[in-house]
Amino acid sequence: MKSSCVISQFFFSLGITSLLPAQVQLPLPSPKCITEQVVGLTTVRVEYSRPGVKGRKIFGELVPFNQVWRTGANEATSISFSRDVTFGDKKLPAGEYALFTIPNPTEWILIFNTNEGQKGSVNYKESLDVLRLSARPELCDFTERFLIEINPINDEEGELALRWERTRVAVRFRVNTVEQARKNIEEFYSKFTSQWYDLAQAARYGLENNVAQDKLLDMVNRSISLRDHFFNKYVKAKILYRTGKTAEARALMNEAREWGEKNPSPFYEAYKADIEKCLKEW
Repeated sequence: MKSSCVISQFFFSLGITSLLPAQVQLPLPSPKCITEQVVGLTTVRVEYSRPGVKGRKIFGELVPFNQVWRTGANEATSISFSRDVTFGDKKLPAGEYALFTIPNPTEWILIFNTNEGQKGSVNYKESLDVLRLSARPELCDFTERFLIEINPINDEEGELALRWERTRVAVRFRVNTVEQARKNIEEFYSKFTSQWYDLAQAARYGLENNVAQDKLLDMVNRSISLRDHFFNKYVKAKILYRTGKTAEARALMNEAREWGEKNPSPFYEAYKADIEKCLKEW
């Protein structure tokens, strides 16, 4: 305790106590890497550390065979998929996983593990495995620093590859882009076509409340271009009548009535009396 006080008094006497908590920034032995790649419509993100060979024998020595490896250095590697993917005939749900591996001279095991939600934890528990895959290692060009690659092969397929020293291990996965794109198109089309009603209602409200008068015809015309319906015809007829175009208004209101009579619904019934009233008065 006494020596500690003496040292503190020494730095204080030099007036450099502010330097005590400072830390020197130096290169990390295994720098952290975050890589992200879109395959079709699926985003794959990998977060890991990249140890170097540094003249050492890697697989079979630094990284023992037949033992679970964190697949990098420091924290366990994490990998996430924004959508469900399929490895061969095995489905992996969208989400984030710890990527563990078991290296072997003739076969590697790749393990997607939930890791109890403790990102980076190296405390592997087999009971938390979600998916296991086997892959054959192959020779490759010398790679000094451990590397994980996500390679998009096409819109439907990607490759997860590990490289270090002269060993490469890769597995392919499918992302079902076509089906997702179909759903996206249907959802977009549904939202787009539903705008006809919003546009017609906006025009009706503007007409009845003297709001945005210069935009009413444009809104209702856009509504009609999206869908032919009694309601937007009814609204446009009222706008035309307000602007003094009585003949055009009456003709369009007749069209609204004909449409409604051919396509009966509670919606039309709610406006039928007003349509008849307008035709009688105009």
